[in-house]
Amino acid sequence: MSTVGSSIESAVNDAKECICLIDATNDPPKPLLCKNLWRLARGLHYHTGDKYEEIRSTLERLQGLEDESFSPKATNMLEQLMYYATSQNNGKKSKVNFEPIPIRSSFQDPYCEYYNFGHDESESLLRHEMIESQSIHLKDLTDQELSSLSFLFGGVGDARHVMATMFDAHHQYLTLPSSKQAKFRLHMTLNDISAQLLAKDALVLVLAHEMGRLAKDFETAREEREPFFLGTVIMYVTLGHAMPPCIYEKMVKCIKLWFTENTRDHFLTTFPWMYISDRTWKGILARMNAWLDPKNGYSPPLPSVQRTLANLKPSEGMDDTMSEISSMGANSDVLANVRNHVAAGEEKNQKQRLEAIEMAHTMELTPDMIEMAKSSIGEDATEGQIRDFLADMMRGVPDEMFSDGGIRQVYVHPFEKQFYKATHALFPPTKTPVHELDVEVLPLFQMAPTMFEMAPANRDDAIKHYRQVILKKWIVNPVQTDPHYFSFLDGNAPPNATNHVKEFPLYFLSDLVTPHMPQPPSYKDSENTLAKNVILYYWNVGKTLNDLSDKVHLELALGSILALGGETADRDSLGLPTRYHRISLSNIPDYVGMLSVFCMIAPLLATKSASITPSFRSNCLLNTGIWKTFDDYVFSTVALGYKETGAIFGFKVVDEDPSTWSPFVTWERVNGHYNGLPLTHEQLRTWLHRLYLTIILPPDRDPDSQIREDRASSVDLFLITLSICLKDIGLPSHFISSILEDLLKSKTLVTKAYLCNVSPAPIASLDNSIKKKYNISAFQAELENQTAIFLQNNMIGVHVLITKTLPSGSANLYEMKLGDISPHYEDHWVWDFGRQTGCGVLGFMLQKQLTKYDISSGASDGNANPMAMMMSMMGGGGMPERKLKHSKLRKALLDSGDAVGHVFSCMKWNLETQTASFWMCEDMFEKFKNYAFTLIRTDGWFQMPHSHVILADATPVQSKN
Repeated sequence: MSTVGSSIESAVNDAKECICLIDATNDPPKPLLCKNLWRLARGLHYHTGDKYEEIRSTLERLQGLEDESFSPKATNMLEQLMYYATSQNNGKKSKVNFEPIPIRSSFQDPYCEYYNFGHDESESLLRHEMIESQSIHLKDLTDQELSSLSFLFGGVGDARHVMATMFDAHHQYLTLPSSKQAKFRLHMTLNDISAQLLAKDALVLVLAHEMGRLAKDFETAREEREPFFLGTVIMYVTLGHAMPPCIYEKMVKCIKLWFTENTRDHFLTTFPWMYISDRTWKGILARMNAWLDPKNGYSPPLPSVQRTLANLKPSEGMDDTMSEISSMGANSDVLANVRNHVAAGEEKNQKQRLEAIEMAHTMELTPDMIEMAKSSIGEDATEGQIRDFLADMMRGVPDEMFSDGGIRQVYVHPFEKQFYKATHALFPPTKTPVHELDVEVLPLFQMAPTMFEMAPANRDDAIKHYRQVILKKWIVNPVQTDPHYFSFLDGNAPPNATNHVKEFPLYFLSDLVTPHMPQPPSYKDSENTLAKNVILYYWNVGKTLNDLSDKVHLELALGSILALGGETADRDSLGLPTRYHRISLSNIPDYVGMLSVFCMIAPLLATKSASITPSFRSNCLLNTGIWKTFDDYVFSTVALGYKETGAIFGFKVVDEDPSTWSPFVTWERVNGHYNGLPLTHEQLRTWLHRLYLTIILPPDRDPDSQIREDRASSVDLFLITLSICLKDIGLPSHFISSILEDLLKSKTLVTKAYLCNVSPAPIASLDNSIKKKYNISAFQAELENQTAIFLQNNMIGVHVLITKTLPSGSANLYEMKLGDISPHYEDHWVWDFGRQTGCGVLGFMLQKQLTKYDISSGASDGNANPMAMMMSMMGGGGMPERKLKHSKLRKALLDSGDAVGHVFSCMKWNLETQTASFWMCEDMFEKFKNYAFTLIRTDGWFQMPHSHVILADATPVQSKN
C-alpha cells in the first residue's frame, strides 16, 4: 500500500543534511533551523525511539533557540522521553509478570462446559479432501521438513482428528524408503481448556497403546483376556453412560497403575511418546481421583444409574426434530413447510444416490478407493470387481446412504440400535473370551451372543430383563461427567440428546479415515457390531502408536490456546515446538472471535517451506444460522470482510466458497505476507477506529437468548492488533501513534467509522465520507491505563505524542473479592445475571457515585419467538426482524460518557472464589480508589448484583505464587 509507505528514514536523513547546510552559513535562518531540528527529533523519535541521547541533544538545542512555536514542542517531547525512560523502569518493578487479557471473561469462569462427544467428522490434518495444496505427502518432504512436522489441535475434545492424522501418518510412513523413515518425526499438541477431556484422552490413548502392545492383530485383541478388557473399557469410557462393574473395576486399576499411584516422571518414562506438563498432570489427576471415588469426588453426588440413563434422550432423527419444533409452538402450516423441505432433500438424495451408482462404473478410481475395496473383497480384485463393489456399496443400503450416517451404519447391528433405544446403555461385545471371564463377570456378558440369535418377537422380553440387570448392577460412568462443571450446575445436568450408537460410525469411521487404518473395518463383515468396530478402531490406534512410538510425540496441554504464544521460551527449553505447520481450532472462534485467532493463534504457524504451506482451520458451530455470509461472520469481531482480513494479516481462504455451514474453513499463510495491503491510509484509520468502537461498545444483545452474536474482544486485544500492525505488517510508527492520539486526545472521537448498534453487525464499507462524533470518555481511562502498561512492558513500539494523559506509576495486578454471589447455577440467576453465563461479556465499571443499572434496565428480546428464528435461519441465514428492548446503560455511556462511569474490559473473573483480577497503574488506582466498583455485562449492558465495594477494597498481588 504505497500511500502508507514509511518515509521517516529519508526524512531524518534530509533533516540532518539541511541542518549541516544551515550550520555552514554565516547567518543561519532561525525558522528554517528550528523546522529541521524538529523534523530530526520527531523522525528519530518515531523511527527508532531508542536514540535517547541524540533526540535529547537535538531537542535541547531547539529549546535554546527560544522559538515561540517550536520550543514548547521541544519541551513536550523531552517530557515524553522522560516518560518512556521512567515507564521502562516501572515495568521492571512489578512483582508479577504482566500477561495481556485479550478476551473478556464469562460469568461462569473457571467452570467450562463439558462436551463428552465431538460434533464433526474426523479428518487427517495431512490431507484436504478438496484442495491438493493443503495436503502433505510425506514422500515429497525434504529431510528437514520430514523431521520437524508439528500440528496443534485446539479444543481437541475426544481427539478424533488426532487419531485420524496418526492413521494417515502411519499409512504414509510405511511407503517411505528406510532413509526417509529414519528422518520422520511428528509432534502433535493436544490442547483443551477442559481438564476432564484431557484426562479422558490420556487414559484412552494409554489403554489403546497397551491393547496394541499386547495384541499383534485384532483377532488376538478379541480372543485374549487383557486386550479384550482394555478395548471394552475404552468402549464404555468413551461412549457409555453406565458400565458393568467389572469394566469399572478394570478402569480403576488402570488409572491407579498408570496415573494416580504413579509419578509424572515415571509416567513419561513408561510412555515416552506422550508429554504432559506438571500443570496439566495435576489437572488430569484431579479429575481422575474423582472418577476413582465418585462418592467423595462429586458434590452433589452423581445420580443413580436409573436417573442417569433416564436423562439420556438419544435423538432419533427427523421425528424427534419435528416433535421439538411442534413443542416450540409451530402450527400445522409451519410443520408442513418443514416436512416439504425435508421431502425435497430426500428427493435430492435419491437423485444423488442414482448418480453415484452410475458414476462408480465410469469415474477415475483413486488409490484410496482401490485400497478400500481390496481390503474388503481381496487383494486380487480386478477393476471391474472394484467398480461393482463401489456400486454395490451405494445400492445395498439405499435408505441410509445419503442420510443418517449413510453406509457407515452397517458398522452397527440393528439390534444394538434397538437395545440402545430401549435401555440407553451400550450392548456388550458379542464375541468375548468367555472361558477367561471371572465367575462374577460371566452373567453380565453371557446373554449378549444369544440375544443376537433370538427371534425378533423374543427380543423385547430379553431386553426388558437385561434392562433390570443394568439398573441394578451397572455403575454410572463418571468419565461422562466433569465433577467441576457438575458442581457448578448443582447436579442439574440438562438432558443429553447424543446418540453414540449412530454417531460413532458416522464421525469416526469416515471413508477418508478407515482406508489408512492398519486393519480397517469391512462393510461386508457379517459380524459387524458397534462393540466390535469400536474395539477395532482403538486397537488400530494402539497398533499405530506402537509402530510409531519413537516417531510420533503427543503433548497434552491444558489451558487457553491463546496463552500458548506467551510460552515460547519455556517450550524452547523443553524441546517443544513453538511453530506449527497445521492448526485445527474446531469451533474455538465461537468463543474468542476471529480477531484473537489472527492476533494470538495465527502467529504460531510456521513459515512457508518448499513443500508445506502452513494453515489453520476452524468452523462455526454456535449460532451458525445468524450469519448471512462468511464475510458477516469475520466482520463481527475483525471489523473487516474476510478478504481484507486475510490481506491485512497475511492469509487467504483456500475454500472456493467459504461458509459458516462448512465443516471447516481453511486459511493458509501467503508468501510475502503483509505486502500490497488493499487499504489506503484513510481506510486503515477508519478500520482501526471502527475496531476500537466494536470492542468497547458491542451492541445490545439479550443475555437470555441462545441465538446471539458473541463479542469477547478486549482493549488489550486492540493494543495487540496495533502492535501487529506496527511490528509485523510494517505500518509506520507515527501512523499507529496517530491512531492512539485520536482515541486519547479528546473525549469526542470524530471519525468516518460507524458504531454498530444492531446484532449481528452488517458488513460495511470503509469509504464512508460522512464523519460522525462519539463520546468515548467512559472508555478512555482504560485505554490510558492499558497503553501505559503495554509501554512499561515494551509490548507496543509506538511513541504517543500525548503522554500527559497516561498514568506514570508502575502497574500492579489487583484482586477484588466480591460476595453475595452463588457459585452454583440456580434458578434466580435467570433474573439477576442472565441465562447465558458462558459468554465472554464481563467487564467492570468505576463510578464516583453509584448509580444502579440492573438487569431490568438491560437489553432483552422478551417477545422473541425461537420458532421464528429457527425458520428464518433454515431459510438461508440471518436473524429475523424482531423488537429489541435497548439497554439504558449503553445509551447513558454514549450520551454522558465518564459522567456515568469508567468502563474496563480487561479483567479476569473467578466465580468459584468470586474474585475479579485486573492490572492498574498505581496513580490511576489512587485517582479512582474511592469509586464504586461493579461488574457489568456488555451484552445486555447492566450491572451484576454483588456486595458493595469500592476500588480501594482491591489488594495487590504480591507474587505469581
